Amino acid sequence: MDRSSSSGDYPVDNATYNLLQSLTSKLEALDAYKTYEQDADDQSSSLFRELAEQDRQHAQRLLEAVKQKLSQS
Repeated sequence: MDRSSSSGDYPVDNATYNLLQSLTSKLEALDAYKTYEQDADDQSSSLFRELAEQDRQHAQRLLEAVKQKLSQS
């Protein structure tokens, strides 16, 4: 979706939108991994914990980027 300007129909520019969508995806994945881990055997459970930790770190980085982007607005 082209959101190249915040002065048009959208309240945020494309770059901010992309950061927000990426953060949303990571947070949804974290929620799913929690469920998957509970349903998994030991080996798979360990994998889901590892994936969740990586996505948690990515979500934190994305959150910081969103904060920075919004403070520039």
